[in-house]
Amino acid sequence: MVAASEVRREDSAQMHAPNNHPAISPFADCPALDGYHCVTNSLAKIFRHAGHPLSEDMLLGLGAGMGFIYWQMKMATGAYVFVGGRGNGKNFFNDLGTRTGVEIREITTSSAKKAEGSLLQALAAKQPVMLGGDMGFLPWFHFPGDYHFGGHTFVICGYDGDNTVLASDMDPRMSGLKKWFYSPISLEQLGKARSSPFKPFPPKNLRMEFDFPGFHNPGAADIVSSIEQTIDAHLNPPIKNFGVEGMRHTASQLLRWPGLFKDRELRMNLFNLYIFIEIGGTGGGCFRTMYSRFLKEGAKITGNSALQKAAKEFEQSGRRFSAIGSMFKDAEKMKGIEENLQAASRQFREIADREEETFRFLKKSI
Repeated sequence: MVAASEVRREDSAQMHAPNNHPAISPFADCPALDGYHCVTNSLAKIFRHAGHPLSEDMLLGLGAGMGFIYWQMKMATGAYVFVGGRGNGKNFFNDLGTRTGVEIREITTSSAKKAEGSLLQALAAKQPVMLGGDMGFLPWFHFPGDYHFGGHTFVICGYDGDNTVLASDMDPRMSGLKKWFYSPISLEQLGKARSSPFKPFPPKNLRMEFDFPGFHNPGAADIVSSIEQTIDAHLNPPIKNFGVEGMRHTASQLLRWPGLFKDRELRMNLFNLYIFIEIGGTGGGCFRTMYSRFLKEGAKITGNSALQKAAKEFEQSGRRFSAIGSMFKDAEKMKGIEENLQAASRQFREIADREEETFRFLKKSI
């Protein structure tokens, strides 16, 4: 993810322009797609190429991918707080595969040579490949040299047969629906991004494999089981940093931030609230807007109108999250920090109360 000073420098740099007519042609049926979240956008491309298009919202929901986490850690640049709306990080792909009949495998290796060989084998068969990589080493982003985030995914969808491949990705600076682009990248650059050792989330040469013969369109049972899983994760988290309790914990912790962090660290973490909630591949509103649309799709599949009602609540929740993020868009220079922290704390408590009520309503209704 991106700290305040890093985004300011990024905005002053010329980002790689969307390449609508790349020198390397993309494989057949492998379009670049506008999207919301790097993981679901990458999955949407792979599923579409296989002839089974699903929306990013459906992919997120089926994998029980909406959640909440507050996590404080030490980094080389100082104390760092991650506030995120993704959930089910360990089992997302497995659960998505179960609910679509697709076998999904996460392949990692410590060998860059082995990773490149497996990639080239797939590209020789003109198969697009979903990879993980450190955004700091992906040339189309132009992040500063000390920035690293290895939890990013994208798709390689073309190859010149020599030393350059074609990537499909999205503009990271946009909120909501992000614009697609193609970009060439050398195998050397790609290898550096894939094998990056830097935290957080070193990618470990991640490559995704998919087997589609057993695919089935999601049915009512798949929708219901994913919602049940999401409800349980939010109402019964293993520790207080997650789910509804995590939001209340965040509300309390925010009031302590001025005493915990030096001014620069405080402003960086405040700006990161904006990034993590609104810009950082959440679809806007900390994934709540995406989940609202999943519930609307689910209501049509299940015929259960309660999902439509819950969808409206999560749409409102997304707006509240966006309001919190917007408070700190100008954190680098803003005044009145403590007043805004108090307002954000109140908002987090209100979101927690409303989401808890909505999850309990869903639990009774499905």
